[in-house]
Parts: sequence; C-alpha cells; structure tokens
Amino acid sequence: MKDSSLLANDLQRATLTARMVNAAARHVWKNSTCLEKSLALWYLLARQGIASSVRIGARKLDEKFEAHAWVEREGVALNEPGDEHRHYVTFDAAFPLQSSEIS
Repeated sequence: MKDSSLLANDLQRATLTARMVNAAARHVWKNSTCLEKSLALWYLLARQGIASSVRIGARKLDEKFEAHAWVEREGVALNEPGDEHRHYVTFDAAFPLQSSEIS
C-alpha cells in the first residue's frame, strides 16, 4: 500500500497528465469525443503506474439521450474542468485498469 505522500504525488501527476490530454484535445484532436480523451488519459495514467477508472454516465435531456465519459482517481474526476459529469447518472461499475495490463 502506498503512503499518503506517494498518493498525493500520484494525484498531482494524474492531474498534470489530464491537463496535457485536455490541451492536446483542444489543439490537436479537435474533434475527439469525451470517450476518446478519457481512454487516452486512462492509458497514459496506467503507463505511469497510476490506477484510475473510466466512468460512463447517461442522461435524457429534452427528449434526447446523451452519454458522457470521464476518468476518476480516488473519486476525483481528472479530465473534467467543472462538474459537468455530475449531470449524468453513472453505470454501476467502473472500468478499473491495472498497470500490469498495459504493455
């Protein structure tokens, strides 16, 4: 088990990685979806040995079905600059990724 200083360091690195993925999405991957961005972040965090989960939620707004994806670490949404994800009902299970699964 990691001590609290290592967990804080992981959260700082995860937050920085999320900022870099969001910047790339704005400047390079302009038409990327939230799922594509979330999967990219999830993968990059796993490569750093940082456990995270892709969360997927859905909602119905004005008779229209909408879905959204984001990445969480320790219950914190990393690639969400605001609270947009809170407007979606998440599926019951997260999709955890163990660092040993990434090659």
